Amino acid sequence: MGQRKRTIKDWIIATRPWSFPASSIPIIAMGSYFYYLHASTGEPFDWVSVLLALPMMMLFQAGGNLVSDAADHEHKVDLPGSLNGVRHIQDGQFTAQGSRHYGFTLLGLATLIGLLILWRIFTLQGSTHAMPVISYLSGAIGLTGIALAVWYPTIKYHALGDLDILLCYALLPSIGLDMVATGHVHYATLLLCLPFGLQTVAILHANNTRDIRNDRRAGIQTLPHVIGGKASQWLYAAEVLLPYVLIAVYFLMGLAPVWTLLAWAVFPIAVKNARWMMSVPEEEEQGIATLDQKTAQMQLFTGLLYALGFLISTFLT
Repeated sequence: MGQRKRTIKDWIIATRPWSFPASSIPIIAMGSYFYYLHASTGEPFDWVSVLLALPMMMLFQAGGNLVSDAADHEHKVDLPGSLNGVRHIQDGQFTAQGSRHYGFTLLGLATLIGLLILWRIFTLQGSTHAMPVISYLSGAIGLTGIALAVWYPTIKYHALGDLDILLCYALLPSIGLDMVATGHVHYATLLLCLPFGLQTVAILHANNTRDIRNDRRAGIQTLPHVIGGKASQWLYAAEVLLPYVLIAVYFLMGLAPVWTLLAWAVFPIAVKNARWMMSVPEEEEQGIATLDQKTAQMQLFTGLLYALGFLISTFLT
């Protein structure tokens, strides 16, 4: 199908905006945590860097989505009639090359914002942010994230996409934000990012579990393809339910305040999604056609309440 004239809506929809909770929640949740630390312990907190990191991460995700879509089209992973909802190439809004160029443009914009953040923390005076090592390490994290986004299709095709997503949308942004917002890394950051990180991975896992037969036809190996449908269902259930257990454990360990338990309000939705996944016969694509989008909504609500818990505790400190 030939390329047709694009509308503003086409440009927006191509980026898959429904999936943006994956990139926004790490900044919102961990930024709230670092502000909570600032209020309770007096540690440095650079709110400007946190605000800049939010559009940077969303542009990073949008660009990565577009580059991945181009690769999936060229490798015949996404064909007409597939259930993943990605249609901007198949329906003629973009060519594969156009989608890739659009993606790299957005990744370039994300890089510019990242450079602005690095310039700020490199030039700040009178705080730990003046240490050049923070700028260098933050830059290295950013470059690693971009590399993981650009090569995500190849990584996904070799069953490592789940690890890529955990790094790109939990560990790396949380560590990087810690550096630019506070001037160093707290060991708790590595733990506190896991609740939303696991649910972000679950978005991809729901997608890939649904697409096992399609990916087998395309000759690629995602994690669900390797471990099988039933094991994938159990893994999904663990990814959406374990975060609430972790939040409770963090509270008992003194790593998170009691108000973060507000995230448990979303637990019934997580149980519903887990039951949905477990009730569908293996490799029955239609049965879980929209579970990835429902998982993204669940991750958004959990992450927002998690962040709200830190903010409420900040004002009650």
